[in-house]
Amino acid sequence: MSLEGSLVISSLIDAQIMVYAQVAMLALLTYDYILSLGQEVAYIWASNWGSVKVLYFFSRYSPFIDTILAIEEKLNHRVDSASCNRTMTFNTVFTSLGIGISDLILIVRTYAMYQRSRTVLIILLVLWVAVLAVGVVAASRWSTSDTVAFSESITLSGGSSCFLIGENKAGVVSYISLLLAETVLVMFTVWNGFRESQSYPQHGFFGATQSVLITFYRDAITLGNVLVTAYAPLIIHVREVANLPDDQTRDLSALFFGTNNSSSETPEV
Repeated sequence: MSLEGSLVISSLIDAQIMVYAQVAMLALLTYDYILSLGQEVAYIWASNWGSVKVLYFFSRYSPFIDTILAIEEKLNHRVDSASCNRTMTFNTVFTSLGIGISDLILIVRTYAMYQRSRTVLIILLVLWVAVLAVGVVAASRWSTSDTVAFSESITLSGGSSCFLIGENKAGVVSYISLLLAETVLVMFTVWNGFRESQSYPQHGFFGATQSVLITFYRDAITLGNVLVTAYAPLIIHVREVANLPDDQTRDLSALFFGTNNSSSETPEV
């Protein structure tokens, strides 16, 4: 198999793994939704309508929209490059908006934890505006960059789908700024928890956070088991393909490139 053919096969396998990952993320999102639905019904549905409640519902349900669209983009075998770019642009903007609103909710929560301190609110809002500006610029450059484009490709299972043919590093800048901002929010939360624990000396800091730790480890272990069960067969299959003799790999790659169109020729790799 030629070097170019190996790179094509590797790219297609990576694209197929992305589909599996997106489906897994949708399953985990649904799992998280079911876990917290009872608390949502008890504390949110019966509350009075306001700006925070609207932001909450958008943040709560909008991830289902862009995640389902991302999966449909990969599984739709009648998609063209223009549709790929439209869907990716929408998902980029919509996801960025959802993240911004989620962080705004965290800011409101932190503001309430600090007894509506105006100093804390100003610090967090300035931080949020700065991250929002960086995110908007990065998303704009990413969506309009010539190095990022999608084309129709032949999938491993046949048919065509969206295939990324370029990349751009602008998203890394947005991710780093978001990571720093959320680290600041976590530090505010931890400090407030430590401060509040002084009011309950009989429990102390670790006693006050015991229920949080129990919930964290319970959910983390459950999600870990789900991920291992979902990805183990895929990893084993990829390793089996990598260890096949060259002649069998050639036949397998030809099978991967097969399409639903009986008149098309199978490309030689």
